[in-house]
Amino acid sequence: MSETPSGSPVVEMTAEEYAAFLDREVRHATGLTAKEFRHAYMAGQLDEADPAVSDLVGLLRIGQNGHPTAA
Repeated sequence: MSETPSGSPVVEMTAEEYAAFLDREVRHATGLTAKEFRHAYMAGQLDEADPAVSDLVGLLRIGQNGHPTAA
């Protein structure tokens, strides 16, 4: 396992592994699939003040390598 310069572990996943991880996290927190969550987020239907939503949006962004999420 590799580490950042500050010693934090770096977890590497393939795109498929990350998609499965994201889907599990979203389903656990919201009951939605990652695709349904992404669509609701892009449509402005989620409360970003909700910590669970903001955490999941962060995961969406990580999965897009910082690029805007696609609907």
